[in-house]
Amino acid sequence: MLILAIALSVQAGGISFDSEIPKDVLLEKIKDAGNFGEPGSVAALFAVAATWITYFGAVYLNFCDFSRYAKDENAVCTGNLWGLPVNLILFTLVAGITTTAAFKVYGEVLLHPDQISAKFESWFLALLAALTFAVATLGINVVANFLSPAFDFANVFPRTIDLKKGGYIAALIALVLYPFAPWEGGAAQFVNFIGSTMGPIFGVMMADYYLIRKGHLHVEALYDENGEFRFSGGWNIRASSQPVLPASSRRSYPSSQQCCRRGGVSMAGSSVL
Repeated sequence: MLILAIALSVQAGGISFDSEIPKDVLLEKIKDAGNFGEPGSVAALFAVAATWITYFGAVYLNFCDFSRYAKDENAVCTGNLWGLPVNLILFTLVAGITTTAAFKVYGEVLLHPDQISAKFESWFLALLAALTFAVATLGINVVANFLSPAFDFANVFPRTIDLKKGGYIAALIALVLYPFAPWEGGAAQFVNFIGSTMGPIFGVMMADYYLIRKGHLHVEALYDENGEFRFSGGWNIRASSQPVLPASSRRSYPSSQQCCRRGGVSMAGSSVL
């Protein structure tokens, strides 16, 4: 993305932080992105921030799949600092510059890197870009969609299933479910679904850890069948019931697709990229 941004900026005659894309044109392009609020307003900024948090909701829940390999708590904090706020800010900046430069060079709004690479005159550069995007897609899916279910299957049947076998099972299930493609309804609907289900669960976990337990977790008790975490037959009824109301009431809120027509121009273009 960085190389692409630099190359397009050179062709466009320099880096521009001002969006020259007509608002109505960009709004039409990003209508499924799930952003809302008047462009450049505080509401639009918070909408984009909420979209990012919602998008990473699933990863928050299986964060232990990654933190278990950290040397100490400081390594976890350092990794989170560089991997989340710093990385997302830089990525958004590069994406915004790329979108604006591509509009200057090609005269149309191109929100996806593969759309830009399709404009390359050199088949070698187009092939190189395609391979780069494929590796990047594979990498993010391994982190976000592969490790968690692989560990889940391995934890349920530890004697017969290891991480590798769990990954194969998860991949097979994904392949079977792919023709149903529930995400084809649009990015807004997909993100709304993730946020309404994963968000409340994550909220309960954070409230328990920070407000009730004050940041201290009795790790040994997690592996004690009759310890404090057994609750009622292995289930915490109160905690399990809390996400039901937010998840069931998501249809009462205006959809992101409806709201996005009111704004979120330049930042939404960045978030889509």
